[in-house]
Amino acid sequence: MSKYLEDPEYLFSLLTILVKKNGGEIVLTEEEIKSVTKGDLIGMYFEPKTGNLILKEVDLKDMMTAATLANDTTDKVYDN
Repeated sequence: MSKYLEDPEYLFSLLTILVKKNGGEIVLTEEEIKSVTKGDLIGMYFEPKTGNLILKEVDLKDMMTAATLANDTTDKVYDN
């Protein structure tokens, strides 16, 4: 797992960025909260050309690819 995703301050910063990007408020319904399962997977990728951080839902069929990327230590640019 990414060292960033284990850091509470970093996670809070991400939440703050998302709320600010959405006009200062994000409403999560009870239904949306209940729909999240342990099988849901979100990938975090850094795009070095743009400096953008990309948060993306990973489809179940792509889960093996994401796991391979997360375990690949040859490319130090990405921290998955």
